[in-house]
Amino acid sequence: MDIRELEYFVTVSELKNFTAAAHKLHISQPAISKAIHKLEEELGFQLLDRTQKKVLLTEEGVVFLSLAEDILARMAAAQNTMIEYKNLTRGTFRIAVPPLLGAYVFPQLFADFKKSYPSLEMSVIEDGSSTAVDLVQQEDVHVGLVILPPTLTDLHSHLITSQEIVVCLPTDHPLSSQPFLTFEQLKDEPIILYNEGFVLRRIILDEYAKYGLVPRVALSTNQFQTIKALVAKGVGISFLPKNSIKVVNHVTKIPLHPHLFLEMGLIWKPNKILPLACKAFIDFVNEFEYVK
Repeated sequence: MDIRELEYFVTVSELKNFTAAAHKLHISQPAISKAIHKLEEELGFQLLDRTQKKVLLTEEGVVFLSLAEDILARMAAAQNTMIEYKNLTRGTFRIAVPPLLGAYVFPQLFADFKKSYPSLEMSVIEDGSSTAVDLVQQEDVHVGLVILPPTLTDLHSHLITSQEIVVCLPTDHPLSSQPFLTFEQLKDEPIILYNEGFVLRRIILDEYAKYGLVPRVALSTNQFQTIKALVAKGVGISFLPKNSIKVVNHVTKIPLHPHLFLEMGLIWKPNKILPLACKAFIDFVNEFEYVK
């Protein structure tokens, strides 16, 4: 039994005539007769009563017609759906986004992508960059928008933007008027960091260690807004990308000396068969220009 045989049977049933069905389907009458006869042999009973002037359905044929129409309708729906996926008018993919990037890089990227592909959907998982890298490697998500770690030997990546890391401290802090700050100046300050699993946390701790300093970690969180609020309340200082602190009441941002930067970009697993929607997103990101 194949789809063509079902289509021939349904068409003959509708038109009640082999010649008319053959004409509609643009095949010869013997070919359509042979196909339906083969179908009947396979099923083990007659579907059509050919003894009348018009071709009529047998009792079994009535039942099978309903089933055949349902199969053809489902097949047509499947084909249409796949065409939509191919034409990128339907599709979905999974992306991991750390809260920091989700707060100020992802919205612009997502908004611009949706303008170009309004029907495509993405399922967003929020977690730290280190965790996002693991999720991509384990194929739990298709892509990750992350702070790029120093090495990515087994993943493809595309740089979106490079951001300067600045010290964030309350506006009334004794160091808030300095033109720049060193880690030596900050060695006794309580600091607020992201939780384990966040690349920015690792970068800051590595910088303290580089200068032989042990940081006073007052609090760790995975919430970007919480860090800014705690800094404004004087709980401690923190380190964030410069453009993430555009306008925050009671928070001053000061460059580090020497300057410290982090790179943000998209990562995905090479040689992995990705959804067409995800491939469209990667291509879009490759052409994307982040407005600072």
